[in-house]
Amino acid sequence: MDGDLTKRNHTRQSHILVNARYALTRAEIDIVLTLLTSISKEDEDFKDYKFTIGELQEKTGREWNSKQLKDTVKSLMTKPLELPTEDSDWEIVNWFSYFKYEKHLITCRFDKRLKPYLLEIIGTRILADFRHILPMKSSYSKRMYLLLKQYNKIGSRTFEVEHLQDILKVPNSHKLYSNFKLKVLKRAEIDINKFTDLEVKLTEKKRARKVVEVTYTIKKNHTDLKTFISVIRELYTNTILHFSKDNRPIKCSTKGFLYYGDDEKKSYIEPKEAQKLWEYLHENRENLYLFKKNSIELKEHAYLSNMEYFKAYLKENFVHKKITKLKKGDKILDISIFPNGRLYEMNGEELDSDVVWKILYTLGKEGKLEVFEG
Repeated sequence: MDGDLTKRNHTRQSHILVNARYALTRAEIDIVLTLLTSISKEDEDFKDYKFTIGELQEKTGREWNSKQLKDTVKSLMTKPLELPTEDSDWEIVNWFSYFKYEKHLITCRFDKRLKPYLLEIIGTRILADFRHILPMKSSYSKRMYLLLKQYNKIGSRTFEVEHLQDILKVPNSHKLYSNFKLKVLKRAEIDINKFTDLEVKLTEKKRARKVVEVTYTIKKNHTDLKTFISVIRELYTNTILHFSKDNRPIKCSTKGFLYYGDDEKKSYIEPKEAQKLWEYLHENRENLYLFKKNSIELKEHAYLSNMEYFKAYLKENFVHKKITKLKKGDKILDISIFPNGRLYEMNGEELDSDVVWKILYTLGKEGKLEVFEG
């Protein structure tokens, strides 16, 4: 049978829910996020969701068994949310009202008290792509992504350190700021920049030598791990990317697989090791051997990895500014872009954008576009 774990990949929840006080493990928060993708904005009430362990594995990309799932669910049911409220002192709610496992089929239902925050959403809605959150191994990183996603359009979010620790319900071992910074704040910065659509940067504010506030600047991420890998595979095959700790040259084959350049057989690196290597290369991309001479080169090529990123880059940086010159008959046209993404000639003539976009993109990939020069 086909279960209720849909093909949808977006979660939709109220800002109140995102800012609630709770602490879940990675497995627990993955269960919650998986089931959130099954809620449709057309739903008027919660229903029973039914799925098999196989369907759960396919959706989450990780292995589950009945005992592991039972232990995770039992733990999850003991960890309610404390919702921020205006008209009462406190409100504590469970994510789910029940789970049931029978004949290899899992059935569950969200708690009815969550209806205002998942169905009848009043105020800010936080829409997040489940696929961005799932790869992160830290549950704190997943929470921080949702907290920052809420402020995506604003461009930054500031937290009082003690208040953020309270929202995340960190253990006493993380109350010491040095531990909190290492295990939560910096880990979230690395994970979010690696896996998601956001690029964030952490700064601190001190009072009498004590860090009391932290701020994350937020912008669109054009150099996430997936894009980074696609750029390397498209533009830098059989080129030394970096050197391993034992000084072995790391390269990417024309088929897109990592290998050590000193291996005469060019044997591909095992998938698990390769995945760790890709993540290491991405985290250290500004210091890679390949880009030592020009650390901005990767970012420019990331914009050229597909037309969507290319358009976003020009729209973000060159509204009403000269992008390049194009020849049309006897005329030389100075090309620019409107805020809505339409291209125009700077003397006033709007252009056939589809045709010109293809020309600009080709010039960019050939290294002949003026905005990428110098």
